[in-house]
Amino acid sequence: MRKSKVVFLTLGVAALLGVSGCDMIAGYFRAQKAATKWEGPVEEITFEKLEKEGKVFDIELHSRIDAPVDTVWAAVKSPEKLAENSTQYKKSELVSAEGNKKVLDLNVLALDNMQQFKIELTFDDATKTATLKTLESTLADIQGTYELVPSPDGQKTLYIYKAKQTDKVALPISVDVQRSALKESFVNQIRAIKKQAGLG
Repeated sequence: MRKSKVVFLTLGVAALLGVSGCDMIAGYFRAQKAATKWEGPVEEITFEKLEKEGKVFDIELHSRIDAPVDTVWAAVKSPEKLAENSTQYKKSELVSAEGNKKVLDLNVLALDNMQQFKIELTFDDATKTATLKTLESTLADIQGTYELVPSPDGQKTLYIYKAKQTDKVALPISVDVQRSALKESFVNQIRAIKKQAGLG
């Protein structure tokens, strides 16, 4: 069966630590505490590669969704519904939709710290592909792809995220804590897609 490719936003970034000194300290401790539950294997992640060199994370995360590719694609094409289907996404406002492009403002919790992004998604219905890039972010620039691979029976989808994520600021937290934030964001995205697809 032909591979179907799709890109969807991912917002796994190291936790935002605030502006003032007090906010930074409080944010640091929140992130450290929240990161512990994402250490080691996570049920929804079937493969992970989270390697960092300098400011750049090389990311690859896989998950299985028990729904056909077309069902998953339909959910992916409605990222403005993320806030309806995930407690991590506090805002997923559609700024514009022209042709095959969507721009969204997102407020996202990562390790109990709020982050704000503006992202652009470009969809290709013919091949079920899309591209993602950050337009505004104080923390990181993200460019990534998702690939949906249908199972032989067409009833399941392998959801593969690959990205390069570049820090825009020096973050006073460990790489392990950043890895936890990436895993948390990916899993919450998967859970939101499953909910949109009627899987719970």
